[in-house]
Amino acid sequence: MVSHLENLQHGSSLVATATGSGVEVLKKPGGTKGKNLASPIESGGPLTFLVTDEKDDWLKVHLPTRPNGSTGWVSRSEVELSVTPYRLVVSMKKHSLVVLKDGKLVAEHEVGVGKAATPTPPGEYYLTELLQPSDPDGAYGPYAFGISGHSDTLKKFAGGPGQLGLHGTDQPDKLGTDVSHGCLRLSNEVITELAETLPLGTPIEIQA
Repeated sequence: MVSHLENLQHGSSLVATATGSGVEVLKKPGGTKGKNLASPIESGGPLTFLVTDEKDDWLKVHLPTRPNGSTGWVSRSEVELSVTPYRLVVSMKKHSLVVLKDGKLVAEHEVGVGKAATPTPPGEYYLTELLQPSDPDGAYGPYAFGISGHSDTLKKFAGGPGQLGLHGTDQPDKLGTDVSHGCLRLSNEVITELAETLPLGTPIEIQA
C-alpha cells in the first residue's frame, strides 16, 4: 500500500474529496458503526476532508462537524486524493493571517477576528467550501470560504449552523480588530486573491 502522507513534500497536506453521493465515516478503521455525510454539501460544493493519518485502506480525516476537532476514518475507495501545498496560520493576538506555500511564507495580511462575546475558537481546521455572495460589495465581500470549525457561542447564525468563515468585508477600516461573530475577515482584494489560489482542503490553524 502506497503511503501518500509519507511521500508529501514539506509543508504540503493531503486532501480527500468524495467521489460519490456521500461518504461513510467510522470511529475506527474497518468499524461497523458509522455516519454518512452527503456529497455535494448543502452549498453545492464537494464533500472534502483534510487527511491526518492512514492505515491500510483507511484514511483518518478532520471532519467539518461539531464538536470542533472531530475526526473519523473513511475508506480510500470513496474518495479521490489530492495535495495542497498551502497552509494558513491566523494569529488572533496579532490580527494577522499568514499564507505559507511548501512551508515558506508567501504573504501576510491583516485580519478581523471574533469579538469578546463571540470569539473565534482556536484550533486546527481546513477550508470546506467556497461561496460567491450575491452582493460582492456586501458584508461578506466577493468570496467566502467555509471553515470546518464552528462557533462555541453561536449554535446558529444567519440561517446556518454557526460555521466559521473566511470572507471579505464592507468595513475594511475594522480589519485588525475584534469585530466579528467569530468569522475571519479580510479585505476584498485579499479574499479574491485567495479564492483564486487556495484549493478546498487547505489547512488553517487559528492561534489565540
